[in-house]
Amino acid sequence: MCEFKTKYSPHLKKHMLVHKDISEVQTFKCEICEHQTKRKSDLKQHVLCHKDILEMKTFKCDICVYRTKRKGNLKQHLLVHKDISEVQLYTCKICEFKTKYSPHLRKHMLVHKDISEVQMFKCEICEHQTKRKRDLKQHMLVHKDISEVQSYKCKICGFQTKYRHLKKHMLVHKGISEVQMFKCEVCEHQTKRKRDLKRHMLCHKDISEVQMYKCEICDYRTKRKGDLTKHLLLHKDISEVQTYKCQMCKYQAKSKGNFKTHMLVHKDRSEVPMFKCKTCEFQTKHKGDLTRHLMIHKDISEVQSFKCEICEFQTNRKVVLKKHLLVHKDISEVKMFKCEMCEFQTKHRGNLQQHLLVHKGLSEVQTFKCELCEFQTKRKRDLRRHSQVHTNISVR
Repeated sequence: MCEFKTKYSPHLKKHMLVHKDISEVQTFKCEICEHQTKRKSDLKQHVLCHKDILEMKTFKCDICVYRTKRKGNLKQHLLVHKDISEVQLYTCKICEFKTKYSPHLRKHMLVHKDISEVQMFKCEICEHQTKRKRDLKQHMLVHKDISEVQSYKCKICGFQTKYRHLKKHMLVHKGISEVQMFKCEVCEHQTKRKRDLKRHMLCHKDISEVQMYKCEICDYRTKRKGDLTKHLLLHKDISEVQTYKCQMCKYQAKSKGNFKTHMLVHKDRSEVPMFKCKTCEFQTKHKGDLTRHLMIHKDISEVQSFKCEICEFQTNRKVVLKKHLLVHKDISEVKMFKCEMCEFQTKHRGNLQQHLLVHKGLSEVQTFKCELCEFQTKRKRDLRRHSQVHTNISVR
């Protein structure tokens, strides 16, 4: 049925369950949630999710603060503290991928297989499909309200999630000195998350060195699969996809990330963690804004710059260069974003969104109000500009 092989007979029996439908075998069900599995041992592992880490025996790392409910997880974690030369490596025979973890290699190998070669797991509600069963389970949470499923809550702030990302969130509340940091060997970038470092490293690789993900509708291409998924939403009408709607204003988004960013608009600075600049008085609700702001304090020779091949323009942000290049293209060469109410058209989607505010009254849109006087505006940028009348502190 597949290429699986093992030295041990019990392992083969366990593996064969993969090829059987859940209706054909005995299943083990969780008494707390809807989880069910073909393997009793998997149920035992799952039940640990419902127990508080303070109520049970935990396995602790002697090197860092990591601890877990599962012994197997500790064994896997300990590999983090070992140099790649000290452990057995699992290497891909097709590309240069290598890992300390056997399951990671198996997961990686799916990248090299066509959809027609592997079993696909399909969502019954939308068109989503994946090569990984676990990914489908996680995707199904998208279609459920947080009140219908187990949620994971932060004890420090009001954060809660349907996904088991609480550990990832908890890093927000820890300082750089309290956690293991993953540092880039090429630049000064460092992060609390290993996955973020891997994603960052793509910045330093040429397009010819990595797998590219291409859009079949336009010329867009990217080094990151997630970015392509997000990009494809641009080609779909808002009526065709799940949207995230704000209950406080009329804003709606196709992207959950954009929705989360928007929600910060409705929160006071005292309610959310602020990202502060150590060099000046700048502070913001958005980590990305702080990263961009920090560029101001660096000389252009200290950061990677992206240069226009047609004129002398250069920037430290790749996305800004892409936007700039539209200046050198004729209207006939690029997709234009047109207003349905007047003759306005632009090469930039963001400019159209800003323009549409012209046709709406203050009562129809979210407005940004000055806390010191009666000034209000439809545009956040205008409020920032106005704020300079009252103060020299830049706040986003």
